[in-house]
Amino acid sequence: MLNQLLDKKYLSAEECEIYSRHILLDNIGITGQIRIKNAKVLCVGAGALASPSLLYLAAAGIGSIGIIDSDKVEKSNLQRQILYTYANLEESKVNAAKHRLKALNPFCNINIYNEKLSYKNAPDIILPYDMVLDSTDNFEARYIISKLCHQLHKIHIYGAVQGFEGQISVFNYKNGPNYYDLYPEFINKRIMSCKERGILGFLPGVVGILQAIETIKIITGIGNILSGYLLIYNVLSMSLRKVKIRHFRLKSNSGFYTKKIQQANSSISHISQEELRKILKNRTISILLIDIRNRNEFVDKHIELSNNIPLQKMKNVKTIKYLKLRSYTQNLIVYCDNESRSLAAFHILRKHNIKSRVLSGGIDDWIK
Repeated sequence: MLNQLLDKKYLSAEECEIYSRHILLDNIGITGQIRIKNAKVLCVGAGALASPSLLYLAAAGIGSIGIIDSDKVEKSNLQRQILYTYANLEESKVNAAKHRLKALNPFCNINIYNEKLSYKNAPDIILPYDMVLDSTDNFEARYIISKLCHQLHKIHIYGAVQGFEGQISVFNYKNGPNYYDLYPEFINKRIMSCKERGILGFLPGVVGILQAIETIKIITGIGNILSGYLLIYNVLSMSLRKVKIRHFRLKSNSGFYTKKIQQANSSISHISQEELRKILKNRTISILLIDIRNRNEFVDKHIELSNNIPLQKMKNVKTIKYLKLRSYTQNLIVYCDNESRSLAAFHILRKHNIKSRVLSGGIDDWIK
């Protein structure tokens, strides 16, 4: 339960009318609704998972909601990101989200951060909030959330979706398991972004609502919290199953996260932007430059002379055989936008004893 010492000890007559169906519930009532009003929730990402979460949390009366995202609304978002409409195209997601949520509930204070979460800005952004809704499909951001929630003693409500399956859990709740207990390696990327694999539009709606439900349960102190378990929802089989998460104790500020990241990064062979430019200019060695992004991303922009092999095809038997054969005579270099997918590709290739290198900074740095 959050906010045991209540700052705002009243609800206005209009608020009582808006939240009357909550107030009628014995285990919420006026006190529970005031706790909801006092709560401060940060949502990292303003996409498919965040859309239903933010709508329902604002409607439920969360007093202060923070939203951090650096993206703009695109047409491909509208299939699942129900916060937005055609009128919002090319508008920053956080601005569009704020206007929509304020229209839904003017009593909800909305703070927006039109930027990407990083180790530099995360402490200041996360600190004022009680809990963090993990609504991102960015693995770097997810590990930042996990680390900072552990250090700052914040609750981490995790959600992820891929294809026809979604996951949800509550981390760092009453000294319970952390995201690192579920995916201990920095390079573990079993759940890919919807850009890479596709997503059934309804799925993040279900998972996002479940995240919102866990948020309200934690704030009001009702029900059993999904801490220590991973809930897996499959649309095709219409099944829900809970998997227990193995937990080991972490000492605060133990350096565990830094050590994990260093271990993962030290095992990866990188090539710098400068070194690759020299190779391409002077043709000093034979290389096979592999762009592992989707075809549409590759067509939009790519490094000259590169080959497009999307990450989802990397495990294909024919692809592995082809790359193994090429690796005997050429140096394999993989790249994506900013290394996130490249790390997964590197470890797939290494598993098959195929040597490769990852382009530092990816194509994002290449075209700067």
